[in-house]
Amino acid sequence: MNKSDISSYIKKAKQKKVTEIDFSNKGITELPEDIGDLIHLKKLNLSYNNITSLPSTFCNLVNLKELYLTRNNITKLPSGIGNLQQLKILDLSYNSLVKIPREIGLFINLESLDASYCELHSLPYELTNLYNLKHLNLEENPLEHPPQKVVKRGLYAIMHYLTIEKRKNEASRVMLQIFNMPEIIQVPFKQYIKYFNQMVSIANHKDVVFDLNFINQDFYQEVNLNAGVEGYLYDIMRYIKEKLQIIRNSSEIDNEELSNIIFESRVDDIKEKLKNLNSSLDDKIDEIKKIKNELNGLYSALDDEK
Repeated sequence: MNKSDISSYIKKAKQKKVTEIDFSNKGITELPEDIGDLIHLKKLNLSYNNITSLPSTFCNLVNLKELYLTRNNITKLPSGIGNLQQLKILDLSYNSLVKIPREIGLFINLESLDASYCELHSLPYELTNLYNLKHLNLEENPLEHPPQKVVKRGLYAIMHYLTIEKRKNEASRVMLQIFNMPEIIQVPFKQYIKYFNQMVSIANHKDVVFDLNFINQDFYQEVNLNAGVEGYLYDIMRYIKEKLQIIRNSSEIDNEELSNIIFESRVDDIKEKLKNLNSSLDDKIDEIKKIKNELNGLYSALDDEK
């Protein structure tokens, strides 16, 4: 059949809303664009012809459930082939196909796929979306991904391999080392990262894995301890100053006592420095507490969204 003959047949079939057509072994080399007018078609057999490509309008056959293309010279499937989401049986065997398009993942109703005796070197990860697939024939293909030893083990081994490789390929890993975060804040922070991860993964169409490592989470306790030590130093300095006052009031001062009196001026200097240190620590503690309150507020907000 030539294109003109096929077009004439298509015109009549369209009027009758034909659901099945057998064009097998008709010497067809090219399909006309109006093949896409057969929107009621559910079964189409184009086997044993010399077809090298399918027209883009072929993707209009959205009600097609069975498609047989075995024994042709097709090298690739048209863009938009994913529109045929009602397909249950797809036979691509004995063609010159070098790859199966990623749109194969849209054939969610597909139960049988025969791509044997083609030129396939790899399978798309989207094949793992075909949850209804029961029969997969990939015999006599120069497949490298998955390797032949996996292909020979059948459908479930292939799906498992592609699933694992998909995760490896798509996952981006981000390592976060968190310093000075108390344990009480770690739980809401992890929840925040979880939500953030979901948003980033959806936006980039790729999974993101966050490796969290909390370092020195007892920071607050250390700050409080340092503040306590500073107070203790004040007490020591106060004690020294009191002793010096006693010496100052004494009528007899030996060399050792004189040295202590000279030291008194240094005490005031040290005290002033400690006072400045204390003020600095107070500012830092206030800053940390503010961050803590903000994180607690974020945690409460995340709880309200659940």
